[in-house]
Amino acid sequence: MTKLVFDPSKYYKYDEMVTLLNQWHEQYPNLTKLYSIGKTYEQREMYMLEITNKATGEGDNKPGYYIDGNFHAGEVTGCAVAMYTINHMLNNYGKEQDMTYIIDNFVTYILPRVSCDGAEMYLTTAMMLRSSTRPYPFNDKKPGLHIEDLNGDGYITQMRIKDPNGSWKISTKDERLMIPRKPDDIVGDFYNLYNEGLIEKFDGIEIKQATYYGLDINRNSPVNWKPEFDQKGAGPYPFSEPETRNVGEFILAHKNIAGLMSYHTTSGVHLRPSAQVPDSKMNKQDVKMFNDIGERGKEFSGYPHVNTVEGFVSSAQTGIFMDWAYEVEGILSWSTELWNLLQRAGVEIKSFREYFKNSAKKFIEEDALKVMQWNDKELNGEAFVPWTKFNHSQLGEVEIGGYKMKYFRQNPPCKFLEQECDKNMKFTFVHVKALPLLAISKVEATCVSDNVYKITAVIENKGYQPTSGTGIAQKMTKIATVKAKLELPKAASLAGGKNELDLGHMDGWSKKKAEWVVCAKKGDKIIVCANSDRAGKTTVEIML
Repeated sequence: MTKLVFDPSKYYKYDEMVTLLNQWHEQYPNLTKLYSIGKTYEQREMYMLEITNKATGEGDNKPGYYIDGNFHAGEVTGCAVAMYTINHMLNNYGKEQDMTYIIDNFVTYILPRVSCDGAEMYLTTAMMLRSSTRPYPFNDKKPGLHIEDLNGDGYITQMRIKDPNGSWKISTKDERLMIPRKPDDIVGDFYNLYNEGLIEKFDGIEIKQATYYGLDINRNSPVNWKPEFDQKGAGPYPFSEPETRNVGEFILAHKNIAGLMSYHTTSGVHLRPSAQVPDSKMNKQDVKMFNDIGERGKEFSGYPHVNTVEGFVSSAQTGIFMDWAYEVEGILSWSTELWNLLQRAGVEIKSFREYFKNSAKKFIEEDALKVMQWNDKELNGEAFVPWTKFNHSQLGEVEIGGYKMKYFRQNPPCKFLEQECDKNMKFTFVHVKALPLLAISKVEATCVSDNVYKITAVIENKGYQPTSGTGIAQKMTKIATVKAKLELPKAASLAGGKNELDLGHMDGWSKKKAEWVVCAKKGDKIIVCANSDRAGKTTVEIML
């Protein structure tokens, strides 16, 4: 079998992705584990690559960081960043100080693709869909327009149809661009705009958009969940879909995970909790950590970081995976919206929340022209399909044209992909290096009388995050506190008190002292152990 060479400017199909994961695992067996966390709706395996130096301990005994991509089928840039991250980590272990430090001290769980089925459809056909290929909310196609590549060019663009009652017209500044008709426009050609496709049960008059693949698995998590009539795409119940359930069960089974990144597109912004409440109603310690990590990470990515409901969406969002990981499991979690075509084109966005709210109400022609000009300059106009007449089987003569949205608006064109991957990987590594990390920095044995010794150890949290991972986790008492204990020879014993000491949770960059009095002989070997769910396990030996 020919070896596949990783190309950072390529979007990989499922089989290619699996081949690369296997190759990395075979090449770096001492640094990786490869396994499936479950199957998708279409029975594809969801492969996780676990990265850590096994010589310094198993992953379960180290602080963990979770990364995923492609929660949404068409957001294939997320998978690209995850794959780029794997390649960079493994190829630079022992070469780069940061990569060596991360792989020696932490475990990174990387799930490159969540919506394997939907992404495969997206990458191999013209179809565009939100998440899963499971028909939802109905098993059959309901009346309305269903998207389809009618002219066989490999893209789903738009259809424009001349209509005196149409609500669109051609821009006088660029004939490719369609702009809204003004209330007092009465002279000229007007059009209706639709997605390219066919109309199910067409009555000859009304055309309404219909959805066949309506699931949104990032509205399917058991936090602030709402049913379909309140939240489109939420699924019949929380974690109803195998993809979200597999991810959720993996998180629940790995209490060592203290940080999380879920890659999405698009907007060019690092989102973080909450999608429900403002910072003023969140844990103050956690808000500070989000801001500190976000500010440092922004130096690499160039992206702003915002509370989702305050700085991005126009209303509270429900069933969000990132919010579940933080609010229910107490994990410091991010969801980066990769790639921003508008900003690349020179459109100024001071506030995502306000821009999206205003643009939904009012079409901004100057911004649309900037995007068209960027396409001409950077892509030689190739992202736009010229309007071309087409004989529609139901509508008669229409014109088909518009943007190739997949690798223009939703994901970066291939020549920009590596840059997008690299800078966002570096943001995430800022967080990985901030994870809590237990260490035993000093151990002393003092002889207090014949065969009686006082053992003193200094237990450190060398990481920026507290050993609980978050302030909210500490208040939930969900994560075990730091414990210290001794492993004694058979003939040795404690002179009094408890062996296992509960040191509570430890703040970032902090120290605590642990003491024991033991009955033992000179020359005996004693092991001091410290452990925490999220800060790892560590031991130091001392000879009396």
